Amino acid sequence: MQNRLIQRYLGNKALITDSIVTAIEEIAQPGDLIFDAFSGTLAVAASLRDAGFQVAVNDINHFTWSYAKAYFSVPELPWPEISITEGLKDKQFAWKCVVDELTAPYSRNFPPRARRNDVFDHYCEFGTKSHFVSSRGRQGRRRFFSGENAVLIDRTLSRIRFWYQQSIISEHTRCILTSLLLSAVEKISNTQGTYHDFPREYFDPRARNLIQLNVPDDSMCREPHSKYIGKAKDTLEFVTKLPEHRVIYIDPPYNFRQYTSYYFMLNLMSQYPEIEDLDEYFSHIKFVRGQNMTSDFKSSFSSKKTFISSLRRLISMAKTQFVVLSYFDGRNHWGNFRSTTPEETGRRAIEELFRGSLFVPGSLKSIPVPRMNYQSYGGYSAKEINEFVFVGEKRMLATN
Repeated sequence: MQNRLIQRYLGNKALITDSIVTAIEEIAQPGDLIFDAFSGTLAVAASLRDAGFQVAVNDINHFTWSYAKAYFSVPELPWPEISITEGLKDKQFAWKCVVDELTAPYSRNFPPRARRNDVFDHYCEFGTKSHFVSSRGRQGRRRFFSGENAVLIDRTLSRIRFWYQQSIISEHTRCILTSLLLSAVEKISNTQGTYHDFPREYFDPRARNLIQLNVPDDSMCREPHSKYIGKAKDTLEFVTKLPEHRVIYIDPPYNFRQYTSYYFMLNLMSQYPEIEDLDEYFSHIKFVRGQNMTSDFKSSFSSKKTFISSLRRLISMAKTQFVVLSYFDGRNHWGNFRSTTPEETGRRAIEELFRGSLFVPGSLKSIPVPRMNYQSYGGYSAKEINEFVFVGEKRMLATN
């Protein structure tokens, strides 16, 4: 399933999921409930499900909910409800018919009032509303997508929105179709991985490719399916709604980046079918990137001052027996990405937390997992960094 999830994502743990799952397998049994508290791209959640665990998932990003609802909430891929699939006998071919319809030119039966051009107008350089003025006074046009791709994205969004609002498709089918769009959009976006900005002077070669939506397959939905899926919730709130669970896995933000800003485009497309007044919504977009800040979220984990206290609060509220936390010694609250030496301050602060009153004395395990950092910052070469997987047993009588 990994190749169907978002790949260009800050802090994506796809490279170390085996180490995380191995650490959890030492303290939990298949069938146990594991809470992935910052699910992001669902890479870890998918690997935990593959290992036989029940998984509760949540992330502040709306697009995480779309993926989780699509592929984690049911044991098998459903049949699409669209009328164009009536009479067909093969489920995969039925989904292909629906996917092909998403980007096809509009037929006369599709109402003109439902045909929107929001992506073309605001996020393509040919759009009439794509003009921006930066904080330094520089002017230009947004260039997230080529003109041709923007048109195809608009058709897809318009159809999903109309079908959903007219109850032609269920929420589950809406999420499947949205996830297919988001996976395709990532591959042709004119960005360096996030949507906080775009290249001003050139076009990423990938962005010149024509968008292509893949067909979902049965392997993407399987048991054990998830009963607890948060919809863009603050994890500090969502954790209070969960029953007792064996493990909470924590991969928190540990630098200044606010993920709802860096991935606003994916969140916008995920939310698109449920935004009541799109004209009103787009009249309030801001900044060079063109984000409506209504649903922006400032995480307390993204602040050096509140990072450890937020971790302590989350762990204390979790009805869990074990805590597993991943953290890397590269660019973080305490580190500098230009440094050639690992930053140990954050790791020591986390170890001190795990040795504190919330945990059973002596239960801390700190497991280094070396990997290469392939991100490039201003010409800096990839270097070896350490991811750390911390494991601790929580005191059952700890108070909130």
